Amino acid sequence: MTNLAAFPTDAKSMKNARVELKTSNDLKDVLREAAMAAGLDLSAFILNAALERAESVLENQRRRQLSEQSWQQLNQLISEPAAPTLALKALMRRRNSNNGNHSK
Repeated sequence: MTNLAAFPTDAKSMKNARVELKTSNDLKDVLREAAMAAGLDLSAFILNAALERAESVLENQRRRQLSEQSWQQLNQLISEPAAPTLALKALMRRRNSNNGNHSK
């Protein structure tokens, strides 16, 4: 997992984008206290936490992507559905016969 230390911080040109947030004073105090406990300034602490979360979200997204072979298998299963089993046919017959017996 990447952390803020993996990004160059010595070059001013690397820090040319700004992120602004609004929060309550109480939440800012909690974040500042946690940043101090971690030995980071508030911006570095928030960026590090946001980056960890972003990487987690992106990793989860990547895991949902199918390989080409899996994609082809999925499409084949969708386009050529399996024939219903005897159990499924019996269930559908029971369901259809029960629907006809209800009076309103």
